[in-house]
Amino acid sequence: MDPMIAALRDPACYPHPVDRVELLETHISWVLLAGAFAYKIKKPVRLPFLDFSTLAARRRFCEEELRLNRRAAPELYLEVVPIAPGAAGPMVGGAGEPLEYAVRMRRFADGALADAMARRGAFGAAQADAIAAALARLHAAAPRAGPGSPYGSPQRVQAQALGNFDQIAAAAPRLARVRAWTAAEWLRLAPVLAAR
Repeated sequence: MDPMIAALRDPACYPHPVDRVELLETHISWVLLAGAFAYKIKKPVRLPFLDFSTLAARRRFCEEELRLNRRAAPELYLEVVPIAPGAAGPMVGGAGEPLEYAVRMRRFADGALADAMARRGAFGAAQADAIAAALARLHAAAPRAGPGSPYGSPQRVQAQALGNFDQIAAAAPRLARVRAWTAAEWLRLAPVLAAR
């Protein structure tokens, strides 16, 4: 485990009451659930579709995450906070030269996650439709790239989709079938992507 993340499992690293700290992890982030808040820290990774390899980039992408997600959930997305050295280890919101940055979010009950709701039968078609409608409104209001822009071109979509496999090929050789499927789907969908 990353030494800073291990240190941040200590409740004393937070400027508010924390009984214990839980860690969730994705391929690009660590999320520390600490008391009433959740702190999302970007991993220092570089992938075909993102580059978090520098502290400056991680700060910028934390700020972008905050800006973008506040549109749909302003009550959850609060601020970007520095993590700085303290007397006994890293301090969230600490003074001094930042070691890292985190998106501070209001924590919600674990039972409010879609998978937990689905397990207890509280997530169905109405909830899925409401999420889809909210996303459709966000997408409809989003600026569009011009026709000459490379964003969304068939070649760019293919490069990003297949680039994922280059990153994980050594660790997961059995993904060759999924990679082949991705390439075949790109061939099938290239005209649709171009028309879009």
